[in-house]
Amino acid sequence: MIIKSKREIFMNLDQKLKNKQFDRIWQEYCGFLDFSLDQYMEIQNRLMLEQIELYAGCELGRRIMKGIKPSSIDEFRQMVPLTRYENYADLLLPRIESVLPSKPLLWIETTWEGAKNPIKVAPYTESMIRCHKSSFIACLILATSNEKGRFSLRGGENFLYGLAPLPYLTGLAPLILEDEISVNWLPPEKDAVNMSFSQRNKLGFKMGMQSGVDLFFGLSSVIAKIGDQFSSAGGTDSKINPLNNSMKMNYRLFKAWKNSKEEKTPIRPKDIWTLKGLICSGTDSAAVKTKIEQDWGIRPLEVFGGTESTCIATETWSKNGMVFFPEVCFYEFIPWSEVEKNLNDPGYVPHTYLMDELQAGTDYELVISNFKGGAFARYRVGDIFKCISLSNETDGLTLPQFAYIDRHPDLIDIAGFTRISEATINEALALSKLGINDWCAMKEFDDQNRAFLHLLVEVSPLEMKSALTRDIINEHLAIYFRYIDTDYKDLKSLLGIEPLKVTIIPTGTIKRFTELFGRRPRKINPSHFDMIELLKLSHNGTTGV
Repeated sequence: MIIKSKREIFMNLDQKLKNKQFDRIWQEYCGFLDFSLDQYMEIQNRLMLEQIELYAGCELGRRIMKGIKPSSIDEFRQMVPLTRYENYADLLLPRIESVLPSKPLLWIETTWEGAKNPIKVAPYTESMIRCHKSSFIACLILATSNEKGRFSLRGGENFLYGLAPLPYLTGLAPLILEDEISVNWLPPEKDAVNMSFSQRNKLGFKMGMQSGVDLFFGLSSVIAKIGDQFSSAGGTDSKINPLNNSMKMNYRLFKAWKNSKEEKTPIRPKDIWTLKGLICSGTDSAAVKTKIEQDWGIRPLEVFGGTESTCIATETWSKNGMVFFPEVCFYEFIPWSEVEKNLNDPGYVPHTYLMDELQAGTDYELVISNFKGGAFARYRVGDIFKCISLSNETDGLTLPQFAYIDRHPDLIDIAGFTRISEATINEALALSKLGINDWCAMKEFDDQNRAFLHLLVEVSPLEMKSALTRDIINEHLAIYFRYIDTDYKDLKSLLGIEPLKVTIIPTGTIKRFTELFGRRPRKINPSHFDMIELLKLSHNGTTGV
């Protein structure tokens, strides 16, 4: 056995990179990709049994497990019901630490439902944060990799970071990396925390134009929008002073401008920057990843994480499907057929499957139980994934790979900025005092693959006579959506998209549909078939269709 010195054991990532220990780094952070499915499940089961022990010793766990300590994971799954945030809110929103499995080091915050419950919070233990750091470093390595075992991350990179600061999960990145690897944040973290989302992005962009960008992590919708801004504005900002730029960047800017004029093509980010790695996340990633690659000259690495779960999945060096980290959470999956049964009958208890029980080509709703002393058990995260394959022979992977589909059908997520629920829409309608009797809403995409909220509203005959038009309804509701949901207004100001489209249907259309088909269409995200049938039924003399 080789005995290593304490100095070698406790080297940070910067020191390992300096010593060119690239094989060791890959194995430490990305070695899980070599696991067999049996090895993967052994880790899942071992850590879940450890978490059950922690649950058994706290008030929250005793509530979840009904005062009985299960003797196995199967018994745990049979005993503990599927949970949602409502099952934890009375203990977590007041941040009562004494009831938790382990003492939290900090609390992470996110949006819940703008109209009813503005925020939800999740406790993070020291062990969870260490695990999150390891996952995020793995993402950085894989983002700068095009083949197994090789990557270009070296430390000292300029890192354009287009995500929210603490108390949001994405704000952890600068803190967890500061003792591991030296990167130049654009803008610096100490400045970014006091800025709005728009201010941070503008300053980071300006600094990137001055000194260059090596790494970029942002919402897919924001990354795609920056590509559009390059095309429309020629890739430059009139306020940028060449005297503030490095000679290298000025050369790139001049060369890009010259080529654009000669070839009569727009300037794209790839003409200015040569990125080592690009990381994206968000509900619309699949819709814009090809565009991002065309604009930025590099295939983005899609990752997935959440406030309740931390960073739990990443694509590999091939960037063609995500793999879940085995040491972060215990994963269960509800097949789409079971999700639909539960949507039609809220009292129905859907069946879940484990990672080694999945079928390729099937859509699943994700259910997680935290490891490392986290709070959530059998928790419905609210996200849908497709299992695209059970293995990847080309890359030598024997683990399932996934593609992110969308949020759960009872929520409409637009560009990763806002989550619109039935309560949000009801509140906006109530505040507007418009004569709207009934409605249905669905997430759709325009011809540029940008998501928007399509709202079908029934307007009373009296209101129709008073010249209540689609444009008036759209304008009124947009005002109240921005009032109720502060994230909603960013969709227009930052991304330049109008996320609301209103279609007027006659009063009684939804009732006629119900009589015809023996069921009412869902208010949020009715099926495509139901939307088509509603529009067909509304065609007899209505306006706005």
